[in-house]
Parts: sequence; C-alpha cells; structure tokens
Amino acid sequence: MSNTPVILCVDDDVPALALRCLVLSSAGYEVLSAADGVAALELFGLIRVDLVIMDYWLPGLTGVQVAAAMKRLEPAIPVILFSGEVEAPPGSEFVDLVITKGTPVEGHLSKIGQLLSK
Repeated sequence: MSNTPVILCVDDDVPALALRCLVLSSAGYEVLSAADGVAALELFGLIRVDLVIMDYWLPGLTGVQVAAAMKRLEPAIPVILFSGEVEAPPGSEFVDLVITKGTPVEGHLSKIGQLLSK
C-alpha cells in the first residue's frame, strides 16, 4: 500500500485540469480527476482521497456546493477552491482554502503540503 497522498482535482476546463494534474503528479502526488461536481462526488464516495482541489464554476453544482457535500461526508479532508475572483466567493466557508487563479504554482504546492501535513 502506497503512502503517496491522493488528490482529487475537479475542473470542467480540460486544459486547466490536465495542467493541474501534471503539476501535481510531477510533485509526487497521485491524482484523480473529474470534470464536474457529480463525478467528483461519485469518486469521493468510492475512493479515499487526502485532499480535493476544485474550480468554483462547475457545470450543475458550484465548487462550494460540492465542497459542502464532501465536508458532510468527510469533514477532515481538506478542500481547496480555485476562483477567478479576487474576493472569496459566497459559500467559501465550506472550503479550507481559496486560491485565486493566476497565483504562482510554487505557492499552490506549498499550501497543499501544509494542508496535507495537518
């Protein structure tokens, strides 16, 4: 059994999702991906993950709606929300961290490491 942290990455923007997964894999994480909230919740219920990273704007459910559902199931699993907005979006109390899109990758990886070490 591997001790590699598993991260679920959720985004409907396929190129952004692929890039994020590549960066996380290169950093040594095992990465699962989903293109919408329903698929993310399905994976979350089936596979043990250590952290979730998701976009705010998803088809069907917003990222905070998905995060709220995940926190009801597994409150201890950290959830990071990516947002294009400068201000934290409504409902962000359901996530552990909001990252504004466009911030440097090194900062993302550092925050991920901090959340996983808690």
